[in-house]
Amino acid sequence: MNAGEGFELGRFRLKPGVTEVDLLAASAAMEAAHLDVQPGFIKRTLVRLEGGVYLDVVCARSRVDAERICASWIGQPDCERFLALIEADSIEFGTIL
Repeated sequence: MNAGEGFELGRFRLKPGVTEVDLLAASAAMEAAHLDVQPGFIKRTLVRLEGGVYLDVVCARSRVDAERICASWIGQPDCERFLALIEADSIEFGTIL
């Protein structure tokens, strides 16, 4: 990974009562319906950390593509279903320096 490459990171927790199975199903639907058809999209990975924390890593051709792809989630039904599983106050975003 090099500075400026197309990576966007999101750190979050699930809402109470939401299972990892729910998360993975919503994630797969979001990728198939929206992310896989976005120009510049390469892949996306979910990472489980200790204490119920998750990382969402989006990889794209460029930083601009990654930022555009992540911004495109708002208003997309499958993306909104994924986002509805997450505690809004727990979300943190980052980029690779």
